[in-house]
Amino acid sequence: MRFEESRLVPDLLSTFDPQGTLAIHFADDKVLRRPGFPMSARDTQASPSVQLYPESTGQLDSAEKFTLIMVDPDSPIHANPSGAKLHLLATDLALDRHHEPVETYTLLNNTRFLFDWHSPNPEPRTGVHRYTFLLYKGVASQTSQQPLQAPDFNSSGFNLAQFTRDAGLQNPYAAAFMNVDSASSELLYAQGNSASGRSIDVYTLSTTIALSVLAAIYLS
Repeated sequence: MRFEESRLVPDLLSTFDPQGTLAIHFADDKVLRRPGFPMSARDTQASPSVQLYPESTGQLDSAEKFTLIMVDPDSPIHANPSGAKLHLLATDLALDRHHEPVETYTLLNNTRFLFDWHSPNPEPRTGVHRYTFLLYKGVASQTSQQPLQAPDFNSSGFNLAQFTRDAGLQNPYAAAFMNVDSASSELLYAQGNSASGRSIDVYTLSTTIALSVLAAIYLS
């Protein structure tokens, strides 16, 4: 499903011209390979690893830095959202190049994330939530980072457009989104699952970039 078909353009992004494709890997071999693929709240509790397949090889410079953001634009309810809810924000991610069978880069985090991983946890009967991963080239400016470091920072009502503008980030380099039905979170609420929606230690989140000329075939 394309971002335009899902209404993420214009609901979340004014425009989107992807330079690559993201694959999001969760525990137990649960993988988001296609934008808009349905995932359950239970399957997405653990922090994921992220792979990027650029449109062509040789497209990335090993000296480049990246920023990764995950938001829920359908918070608190899909039919009447009040603003995106932030679930992850990591910046100053460095590339570590590997000479594997395919040209591979790993995004390295040398500092704590600006906002730790918070797993999808839509309240029951709030519809389908389009949890969206956005990868940007560049490092968020210090000025844009300060509000996130405040003790009273509220992840609800996160203004993505304002943040990226203040951060000096251009359009996303790549993105992916998963549809999480709020019905899938009802069991977690009923069980009082303490892991539901909690923060995952940032160092457990590994992000990998893999380059492959067969990406289009692999992800089709």
